[in-house]
This record gives sequence, structure tokens and C-alpha cells, in this order.
Amino acid sequence: MNERDLRYFCSLVETGNYTATAAQFHVTQPAISAALKRLEADYQTTLLTQANHRAQLVTTAAGRILYIKANQLLKDFSQMALEVQHANDRQVRLGFSHVAGGIWLPRLIKKFITVHLLDQVTTTVADSEQLLADLRRGKLDAAVFSSLVPEQSADLRVNILEEHQLQILVNVNSPLSHLETVRATDLKGVPIIARPKHALPRLALAQYCQQSHIQPNIIYEAATNALVEGLVAQNIGVGLVIADSVVLSDQVVGIPLASQAQLHCYMQLAVRKSFLPNANQQRCLDVLRQIRRNPA
Repeated sequence: MNERDLRYFCSLVETGNYTATAAQFHVTQPAISAALKRLEADYQTTLLTQANHRAQLVTTAAGRILYIKANQLLKDFSQMALEVQHANDRQVRLGFSHVAGGIWLPRLIKKFITVHLLDQVTTTVADSEQLLADLRRGKLDAAVFSSLVPEQSADLRVNILEEHQLQILVNVNSPLSHLETVRATDLKGVPIIARPKHALPRLALAQYCQQSHIQPNIIYEAATNALVEGLVAQNIGVGLVIADSVVLSDQVVGIPLASQAQLHCYMQLAVRKSFLPNANQQRCLDVLRQIRRNPA
């Protein structure tokens, strides 16, 4: 058994014929047939059957098991190749979600300049789902992301860095600006500037309103927290953002949610459990972990 034979086999299962598989790998059909015969000889069982030479290939029970296991093994091969190639690289590749990046990147850049490591750090900003996918594929070494609940993962080592509350942004001339805390019922019928779907503040807004069976009156979707704050400054509506994620103008105040309905955002650091950092990469990761203890 070898990696090439497994790749041929997985393609045979997916395409159902020799011609498509041979074309995919730019080899002859006999080469594909020989690979299948080697695998069947190794495991001493039939993996694929075919009623006639024109019929689609049918995967046996043993073939289905091999296909599932082989796919995972091939992913591991690809990951191993990436990590071996990256082992001597002085660069550490860090990913930040849009929310976490706004809060953490200024701190990180300042700290890494202080310890003379900034030139050895590559940063990427994307949504949390994309970051975790890239982390699992070996395209990133670590990711700082945000979620409404602590992440649990079998293949990632996740640590909570900070916990932030969410707050309502209101214009100083809004009747809501006199409240000490805001309940979901206070937002009934109030124009809301929301973040796009799947953004953490938007998910939080849906959860917050759902608790009190309130339908949020969303009048505009803002691409960034800064735009939310800018529109609130114009008294167009109110917004829900993570505390510390915006710099408030003199026209905007941030009001915490009522204690019985408070929502929290967790800033978390994720590293693949399989990642074996070299000395320089480990130093960069250690500095990143220390930033939360000394944000200044």
C-alpha cells in the first residue's frame, strides 16, 4: 500500500469509473487497475465490483471502510507535508477573526515590536469559521477568534484569553441613553443597525431578542462595528457590539445588557494539537499568550 494507490482508489470510488480517474491523474487506465489489484492483494478482499466493463464501479463494504480511512490518512499525509516544510520556517502564521483582530491586533503589534519579533509574524484576518478551517488544514499555526460559547474541539487546543460583555450603542439623544441597563423588551420597535448574518454580534442579537420573544427591527446591515458606531452617532438607530470593540464618539454611549440577559463573547486562542512548533514559533506563541496578562 502506498499513498498514490490510495489516491487512485479514492478517486475510483468517487468517479465510479477508470476513465475519469485515469484522466484526473494523467495516467493510463492499466495503471489505475494495477493500483486497485495491489490494494485488494494487500487486504485480501474485494474492494470494488463491476457488472461489466461499461458499468459503474460498485464499492463493497470493505471498500467503503477503506475509502473512509484512506481519506483521513491522505489528509494526514498532506498536513504532515505542510508541517515538515514549515518546521524550519522562522515565521509563525497567526489568524484573527474580525472582532478579535480589532481588539487584539493593536496589542499584538505593539508587543511584538517591543520584543523584536514583528518581522517573524504573519497575520491574517477572516471570519472565525474560515480561520478554524485554515488552522485544521495547516495554513495557520494559531488562531485568535471569538464565539458566544467556549469552543470545544477534539483536534484543537483551545484556551480562553479574555471574556467580553456585549453592549448596546445608543445616541446620546435617544431615550434609551438614560437607562443603566438595556433589556430586550426595551428594543421592541427600535430601529437597529445590525452586523451581517453569521457575524458574532448578529448572532448575539438574535439570541438576545429570542430570549424575550422580540422580533428585532433591523433597518440596515453594517459591514463593520465602526460603521455601526458611525450610524448610531447619526441617530439612525441603535447597535449591539462587543464592549471594547469600538472607540465611542461623544455622540454615542454604550449601555450594558440587563444582568439576567447578559451575553458574553469569548476571545480564544486555538492551536492544532498536532502542531509541533520550533523554538522560534514557540517563542512567538508564548508572547501571544502573555499579551492578555499585560495588555499595555
